[in-house]
Order: sequence, then structure tokens, then C-alpha cells
Amino acid sequence: MKRLMAGVLVVGLLAVLVAWPTPADARPRGHFWGGVAVGAVTGLVFGGIFAPRVYAAPPVVYYPTPVYVAPPPVVYQPAPVYYPAPVYAAPPPVCSDYWVDQYWNGYGWTPGHWQRTCR
Repeated sequence: MKRLMAGVLVVGLLAVLVAWPTPADARPRGHFWGGVAVGAVTGLVFGGIFAPRVYAAPPVVYYPTPVYVAPPPVVYQPAPVYYPAPVYAAPPPVCSDYWVDQYWNGYGWTPGHWQRTCR
């Protein structure tokens, strides 16, 4: 796209230099009106190519107001019970106790203590 725009710019500058009238020969030779005509045609051609397309918005459609329909009544009932009820119990945790010696935590000494860890 950049090459195309650069090419159009160069061709346009060359066309302006060729068609540009000087005060001495503007009237007798008619280059002025030829340049105006070439500029108008060039503007129409390149304007049609590079101009953004304009699209009309779709027509507005009005629908009738919907009729309100009340929702069905809510019925409350107890949850179903399935027999035999599944019997499942999680296994008991496995815990172990161990002694932690005193240590420096960055601010002071933490005394030794028992600690429990469960899985």
C-alpha cells in the first residue's frame, strides 16, 4: 500500500509539472484548462478507489410488545431419599508428632516445641 501511494504521489507531481501553466502560455496554448480536466478525472478515479465505502444502516424494525406470561407456580417438596443410603466414611487422618529444636526466625529465637503433622 505504501508503494502504491508513493507511486501515485510521484505520478501526480509529474503531471502537475507537465500541466502547470506559465503566465506567458496559459491562454494561447490552453494548458491551464487541460490541467484542470486532468486533475478532475484523476480525482474521480483515485477518489473512487481509495474512498471508504458508505453503507446504509439496516432499517429499524419495531416488534409488538410481548405479552406477559406468569411463570408456573413453585412447588416445594422434600428431597428424594434413595435406599439403601450409601455408606462412606473418609479414612481417619494419620498424624505424627515430632520435636522441633529452637531456631532463629530473623527477629528472635523460637524455643523448641512439639509439632503435629497430619495427612
